[in-house]
Order: sequence, then structure tokens, then C-alpha cells
Amino acid sequence: MLKKLNLLDLHKPIQDRIHEGTNLKCLDDIPKKQKAPFTYLDFVNSRPRNTKTMFVHEYIVHVHILSPPGSSVPHYKNIQAVDEALTEYIRLPEGYELWGQVESGLVSNYIEPETRERHAVLGFLFRISYGFKIKI
Repeated sequence: MLKKLNLLDLHKPIQDRIHEGTNLKCLDDIPKKQKAPFTYLDFVNSRPRNTKTMFVHEYIVHVHILSPPGSSVPHYKNIQAVDEALTEYIRLPEGYELWGQVESGLVSNYIEPETRERHAVLGFLFRISYGFKIKI
């Protein structure tokens, strides 16, 4: 039976790739007093992108990067670290194939008004195949 990849099964490999490829934490639950730097994921869109022969689903994920107030240099280094970490393909559970992993660019970059922390959002697109179409 074919089963589309659920969000939790995609969240973990992305989180693992950020942990392995940077010195940043990628958090699920952000404590109120959490100090920067850290990252977290936001799933913003998901849609079928089936081909003639394959079942494919596309996920758009935003990676939020928070850096301490002050100089922008460490913040840009954090952005670059996440960007470079996600140039290496994520590892999916068995039965799923990564058909595409592409950065879609810097979505936003601003200073949080209350904490003065720097906050960037990088967009990524993941296309995942979960089976072939067969004519009987």
C-alpha cells in the first residue's frame, strides 16, 4: 500500500541534517527564555506533484534562524551554515526517495523588535517520491 510521507517523518531528517552540518540547535519546542542562536522548522505548504509514472509530493519548508543581537556577521555565518548543511541530501525512511531538494532563497531577514535578536527565514523545497504508477 502506498503511503505519502507524513510531516514528522520529514521533520526529523531535516532537523538531523541541520544538527550534523552546523553548530546550531534545531528545536521542536522553543522555551520562552531560549537564548539565540538556534533554528526551528516551519512547514508552509504541501502539494501533490505526481508525474506520469511516479507518485511525488512536494513540501515547502521554512528554516528560521535566530542569532543574538549585535553584529550581523555571526548571523550571516549562521545563515550560510544552514544553507551549506542542506546542500547535502537528507536521509529519508525506507520506501521513500528524495526526488529533489532545492533552496528557494532567503524569505525574510529582520531584527525582532522585543529582543533585538536577528531572525532570518530560508525557504527549501523537498520533492519526495513514494511509489510508481502501474497499469494492469
